[in-house]
Amino acid sequence: MKWILKLLGIKTSLERKSEKLADLRAKAFDAQRRGKLSLAGKFLHEAEILETEIVKEMEENNGRED
Repeated sequence: MKWILKLLGIKTSLERKSEKLADLRAKAFDAQRRGKLSLAGKFLHEAEILETEIVKEMEENNGRED
């Protein structure tokens, strides 16, 4: 079943959040390189909130594996 979802490009909410987290970290790194530290801080703050959501979702799904 999982291979069908992967083949069709359908992602779970956890996978989508992980991709968004990687994107936010890359944006923060790029902003920091350009010297825009306030923007980098904003991206890192959003990333931290998203990390917390990911951890909570992983804890909820821990006992409910398909």
